[in-house]
This record gives sequence, structure tokens and C-alpha cells, in this order.
Amino acid sequence: MPEPPVIPTPAGAPTVIAIDWSGARRPVGIWLAVIRDGELVESRPVATREEAVAYVQESAPPVVAGFDFSFGVPEWFAREHGCVTIDDVWALAARDGEHWLLPTAPFWRTRCAVAHEQRFRKCETRYPTAKSIFQLVGNGQVGAGSVRGMPLLRELRAAGVAIWPFDTPGDRTAFEIYPSTLRRLVPDAGPFTNEHARDAVGSALAMWRYRETVAALRAATDPTTRLEGNVWAPTPAPD
Repeated sequence: MPEPPVIPTPAGAPTVIAIDWSGARRPVGIWLAVIRDGELVESRPVATREEAVAYVQESAPPVVAGFDFSFGVPEWFAREHGCVTIDDVWALAARDGEHWLLPTAPFWRTRCAVAHEQRFRKCETRYPTAKSIFQLVGNGQVGAGSVRGMPLLRELRAAGVAIWPFDTPGDRTAFEIYPSTLRRLVPDAGPFTNEHARDAVGSALAMWRYRETVAALRAATDPTTRLEGNVWAPTPAPD
């Protein structure tokens, strides 16, 4: 089998990739936006989650990639299932994730029985509109996308991609993004043909604008963050 093509980028300039994700069994609505050397060079739908992940793997470094899904679960849920590292969480999602999505409590579609203080990761408390990973219904829900995305993070990490905040950023770095927040940083972006393009392109433009802040990131040392993950957010003002 021939080697996959390497997608080039100008020397020294990061490729910024933002992916608006989907949790559907047959993915629809995945959108890829790519910025190289300050220019939006791609904005298009992607057929599968695997194709989106492969694009990140095949892009020549340096690469910064943002994915719109939760990289972890609330700490209590992880520890209740014997997880002590994020690798344990991703392995658990790969093994049991489809069972969770039936749904199996605490995941839910019709009635939430999870106490409010148990619904969210620590990082999500910064965002009033954040949805719990346990919620599998309604606009903006991220449950299925997160459960089906976590096993692919294992593949990215095995391929040498640093997954922040669990790893210090490297030549290729992926992190979790919250598009509705990033879009506000680029109010002049658009127009867009659909909401998926809006979220991906708006996120990519914000990531490019604040790309220098990524170099200052380090792996988390807080035990909760190392198990739950974090949402990347730029500094309040660009350079």
C-alpha cells in the first residue's frame, strides 16, 4: 500500500486546522478548515471522523489542530470505572462507548438523573452554555461525538501527536476547542454557507490569530485536569 501523501506547509509557519466534529454513527456535518501562512486554504466537509484525524497526521509539521469535542469525562466517572490516566479513559471509551450511547446511565436522552455538580468537568464550568458529555439529545450536545472521538485521540497520540493538556505541545499538537467562544474573537469572519463551516472557519481564524500562545502551553500538573482534560482558550488580547 502506498504511503499517504504528506500535506506541505511553508517552512516555519504552522498549519492551523479546526474540525467541527460529529457524533453520528454515519457522520454528517464534519467540517475541516485549514489556514497556512495566514490564508484560509481549505474549508470543506469531511466524510468520516477517521479522515479528519488522518488529515492531522499527514500534515507536515508544525501543526496545531483543534477538535470540537470533549477529550475526557468528569473525574468521578473516570475513577468510578478504575481510570487513573487519560489513556485509561480513552481505552474505556473504545471498549464501552457504544454501550454508553444506548443510552446507559448516567448518559441520557429523555431524563437526566445526574446531579448538577456531577454533570461537568472542571474546565466546563467556565462556559455557561457548555453541555454535559452525558447529554445525548438536543442542540449543541457533544456526548456521542466525544465518546466516538476519544478512541481516535489514542491513535493520534500513538502517531506522535501531542494531546494537550496531557502532553506539552510538540511539532504536531491537538487540543479541544469551544467554537462558540472562539467565533466571538473574529466577528468579521464570513459569510458562511452553513453553521459547520462557520464553526470550523471561525475557530481556525481565532487559533491562527492567537497561535503564539500555543507555544507557551505546558502539560497540566493538576491531577483533575490531567484526568479530565481542558478547553484551549487564547489570552484575552492578541500580540
